[in-house]
Amino acid sequence: MKQYLSLAVVLVGLFTSCQKDDEPQIINQGDYPLKEYYLERDPKVNIWGAGMDFVHSECKKQETDLDYKYLDASDDFEYDIKFYTVKSYYYTDNNELKNEGCPVMLLSPTTMACKLGEGLDFFTSLTSITEEMIAQLTTEPTINYDEYKDEETGFYERESLFEAVDKCIIGRKFRSGVLEVPEGKSEEEVQAVYLVKTAEGAYVKFMVKQFKPAQPNQKQTLVQWQVISE
Repeated sequence: MKQYLSLAVVLVGLFTSCQKDDEPQIINQGDYPLKEYYLERDPKVNIWGAGMDFVHSECKKQETDLDYKYLDASDDFEYDIKFYTVKSYYYTDNNELKNEGCPVMLLSPTTMACKLGEGLDFFTSLTSITEEMIAQLTTEPTINYDEYKDEETGFYERESLFEAVDKCIIGRKFRSGVLEVPEGKSEEEVQAVYLVKTAEGAYVKFMVKQFKPAQPNQKQTLVQWQVISE
């Protein structure tokens, strides 16, 4: 009789263990500060891009110089997302050469991301991430800008460049003229909220809060992020 009872206990233990293994894993947000930064769009200021690094030795501080950096041509700063303005050129119907700035956000080759929702309320409410959310994470294609140069002028051709950028996870989707804000809604209600997985394996929620804030920050873009788990 004791042998039967022992076997029953073992079977119950195995069944309970299997149940736990089958339960979906949920990662809850740790004690990390919300961070907001105004990043320059002006290509004369932000020449090589502003690199954002979400997790580092001081990521739990409210503000630190390690959170982002304006890059130079040969910078080795290990960013997760880079924000900068590419100057694109096009011809008018009258064959006049014009230029247009194209603010973009690109993932580093070691970063993964996906869009999970929209708006500040969703960003605030996102305090747990599930296996289904994590399964949506993906890398993005590397853009070789030389492929989009006009052969005659050497300038970046606007339409083909935009087509390439639009294949990226964030790309230029946050900018005015591209982001659609329905009547009766604000920009902050429709800007995308992204889940990012860093090279370190950390999970972070990220969004553009305002593409073009009011003066005196009109030439900057306001971003915010918060680490969920390292």
